[in-house]
Amino acid sequence: MRAFWNYYFTINVVNVLASIIIAIMNGPVWLPLSLCSFGPGIGMLAYYIFYKDQYYFYYNLGYTKKKLALMVFACNAIIALPFLLIYLILRS
Repeated sequence: MRAFWNYYFTINVVNVLASIIIAIMNGPVWLPLSLCSFGPGIGMLAYYIFYKDQYYFYYNLGYTKKKLALMVFACNAIIALPFLLIYLILRS
């Protein structure tokens, strides 16, 4: 599991930066939406470009690309969706 958290934090460095830029351009409601939707895709694309060979390491530990992607999306959704709900409740 330690290897997954290393992958997760590496992906989310790019994810958070991209999500903040999107939120600045479109409004604060887009921050949690971006964090749990297309932000991880941007992070995974950057990871593929810069750390492509690292996927062999994860595969040897039993993590496929699909499993890593689903786990990242699930963790980000668990973190971001409550903030989105709180924001929408306070806004209305």
